[in-house]
Amino acid sequence: MPAKKTVLVLDDDPSVRQMLRVMLEQGGHAVVAAGDVRSALAQCAVQLPDLMVVDLMLPVEDGEMFLREFRRRWRHTDVPVILLSASTARNEIARRLSVEATLPKPFSTEDLRELVASLIEDRETVAAG
Repeated sequence: MPAKKTVLVLDDDPSVRQMLRVMLEQGGHAVVAAGDVRSALAQCAVQLPDLMVVDLMLPVEDGEMFLREFRRRWRHTDVPVILLSASTARNEIARRLSVEATLPKPFSTEDLRELVASLIEDRETVAAG
């Protein structure tokens, strides 16, 4: 049985964090959740995730700031990212940050499940090859 993959969820809405936690855990993943950038960076310092689901629009510091700081601190780490946002600028921001995938808010849980599975599979394929 393959080891559980860890997914970091960064979203300021507690109900969204909980929904994502339940959905991802049902999919067999370990979930670490944070409601703000500082908490998410602290979680990454303890254990780097295999995948990150990041809300773009956060109070104080946003998802873009988190990704820039994450990549500055762990520049030799290639962790795939799914960027969540209601903003129409999310695709432009995703391109600028070289983010693997975006989903509009509100999002379909099925779309998110498929993205998580494909990004984790892609990462396993690269690691194995």
